[in-house]
Amino acid sequence: MKNRFWSLIQNFFPVIALAVILIVFTFLSGGRLWTAQNLQSVLNTMIPYCIGGAGLMFASAQGSSNMSVGSTLALSAAVGAWVSNKLGFWAFIPTCLIVGLLCGTFVGWFITTFKVSSLMVTLAMLIALRALVTLITNGSSIFVDFAVMRFNEMGIKLPIFLALMVLFWYLFEHTKLGYFSRCMGENEVVGKFSGIPVNKYKIIAYALAGLMAAVVAIFNVANICGASATMGNFFEMTCMIAMYVGGIPIRGGSKSRFYKLILGAMTLAFLSNGLTISRVDSAYSELIQGVILLSVVFLSNFIQKQVTRYQMAAAAKASVA
Repeated sequence: MKNRFWSLIQNFFPVIALAVILIVFTFLSGGRLWTAQNLQSVLNTMIPYCIGGAGLMFASAQGSSNMSVGSTLALSAAVGAWVSNKLGFWAFIPTCLIVGLLCGTFVGWFITTFKVSSLMVTLAMLIALRALVTLITNGSSIFVDFAVMRFNEMGIKLPIFLALMVLFWYLFEHTKLGYFSRCMGENEVVGKFSGIPVNKYKIIAYALAGLMAAVVAIFNVANICGASATMGNFFEMTCMIAMYVGGIPIRGGSKSRFYKLILGAMTLAFLSNGLTISRVDSAYSELIQGVILLSVVFLSNFIQKQVTRYQMAAAAKASVA
């Protein structure tokens, strides 16, 4: 009975957390949270979290880390902007996507070939790629053709976002790529001896993360009509927080589900937006966000421990019987 109770709490906790934030900020903002203009602002905040998180989902489900997404985003934007100024606007989008895909593929190849910790490799890539961005931009900004700003229009950005979410939901929930990624997160060694081509799926997971970072780069460049040296700072951390707040386990595995990313991104976007429209001072706003997010992660971890505890107790009783 207790096991069922904690399992239900675990399943619905992300929804409960989102509902609490919506109720609190509905009152604090005097209803301004639900205006059309504000909801569009929330959506604009949420879109990069979802796209970046969709790319990270596969490596995360495998129990791996990827700290290089933000710097991959920045490099894709910087190289794309530089090439577009040399060859014309038509080269911008393909260049961004190719750079992101190559960065992600290289990370996956390096991890699988040399059997190095994903955390260490991606941290090293974060530093190296950020240095390349500074060299390419000369520490300032590279501006591009104003035509790129069309991709910041909701009429273009929203259909692309929805199409990507449907595609990645299908890939994660209904293909071998998603299924094997979750199996690897449960136990990579067992998965390998069961016939899963572990190295292949790791490389694909990191390649997708790089590709989605490049898509976010295109939207970011469209927003400011250029690429800057600081673009994408802490982006990977924000995406990971969105996943963990949504209830995706840090260690990956079978509990990783795509809808949890959407819930986490919504929670993060509404929290940030709610504090802004409630006119909370920026210093206090960051403190409040940190405390709330820590509380959510702590409660998620606590609930997971309770579920595991009662599952183990039930298994022990069954073995005795």
